[in-house]
Amino acid sequence: MIKQLLTRRIASDAAVARLGQAVCFGGACLIPVLVCRKFATLELSEVDLLIGVLATMSMALLCTVLGVLLEPKTKAAHAVSEQRRDTEQHG
Repeated sequence: MIKQLLTRRIASDAAVARLGQAVCFGGACLIPVLVCRKFATLELSEVDLLIGVLATMSMALLCTVLGVLLEPKTKAAHAVSEQRRDTEQHG
């Protein structure tokens, strides 16, 4: 019963992928804005500021790449994963 409860689907794969994309792209836009606002309140040396800006841009780029990689499965890929799951359960 617990296994059935934990494997139950709440939303479709496409909806989950779209939500993940929205979160990642939103984070990629929000991170630099919030960090720049925080940098304005701190007294940083040039080196500290450079390291902070590089870290901020790398985080924004990472969120963007992750958002691009979170694509919903195509119907063919979904069919293949269903076949593999069925074979594992019966085989």
